[in-house]
Amino acid sequence: MKFVVIILISLTFRELLSSPLYYDEPRWTIAKDDEGNMHLVDLNPVDAEVEPAFDAWTDTFFLLFTRSNPTVGQRITWTRESLEQSHFRRGGQVRFLIHGWGGSANDLGTTREFLELGDYNVIGVDWSVGAGSNNYITSRNRVGITGEVVARLIDFLDEIGFASHSNVNLIGHSLGSHVAGHTGKSVQRGRINAIFGTDPAGPLFNINNPSDRLDIGDAVYTEALHTNAGVLGFDEPITHSSFYPNFGRNQPGCGTDISGSCAHGRSTLFYRESINSDRFVARQCASYAEIVAQNCPGTGVTAIMGGDSAKPIRGVFFLTTNAESPFAQG
Repeated sequence: MKFVVIILISLTFRELLSSPLYYDEPRWTIAKDDEGNMHLVDLNPVDAEVEPAFDAWTDTFFLLFTRSNPTVGQRITWTRESLEQSHFRRGGQVRFLIHGWGGSANDLGTTREFLELGDYNVIGVDWSVGAGSNNYITSRNRVGITGEVVARLIDFLDEIGFASHSNVNLIGHSLGSHVAGHTGKSVQRGRINAIFGTDPAGPLFNINNPSDRLDIGDAVYTEALHTNAGVLGFDEPITHSSFYPNFGRNQPGCGTDISGSCAHGRSTLFYRESINSDRFVARQCASYAEIVAQNCPGTGVTAIMGGDSAKPIRGVFFLTTNAESPFAQG
């Protein structure tokens, strides 16, 4: 009897993993969140109500890091008093870091790199109350409203003369990339300078619905680093420049990586290293089709992946990386 039960459980789990979503793609996947916890994720695109337990306007927190407080973030709000009593450097460059599913605002590695680069205001957007749901669909449905909250703070900084939109860059990982996109769509007083999406989330986002995801028009310059395209990350180009390290699906050093979580997370490590490095040299491909075919002979145009500045480049780019840090080969 016990043997029969084990067989039934095995068959049921196998059926779950093989349930079709699009074009015979698996309905279920095992994914790692930003904190390294593994989850069985249902990729079935069924609309789910936003849970009332999350109020983006009160449950989204902003932590300010500067050279005066590089390791312990100061909580700031959209009040003049809060900002004047903080270490915020008026008129300085501002970098927003937006985590993904299951993450938090304490990305001290990326914060450290920015503070080494310049005397910046680095703001961690903590929407972990919304992104911490075990249900990926629920967290995904909270992306839009969270972007509106971030946009409100950016507009307020401009309104009181603390920072202009031209000094603001957003860096979002996975679901956080689409939060950044919604932020760019929602600001009212200017255009954000640049958005960098590190492997923008793929499940439940559609190429034909740019109003609900990161898109080319969300900032003066937009860039995506695709490292697990077609699995946990979005596959097609959706930004001014789209970089596909190692053709964008699997990454050296990640082993078999069945869930794709290693390759997905590698995008943040690439971007972090790129902040103070110009060695991620990529060549432009003629089209996205060359990425899919894993054959990009190059057009003669080269570009640097990542970094901290808006760029005049446009198109799809390919590069190879090392299997471990330092990842850049250029």
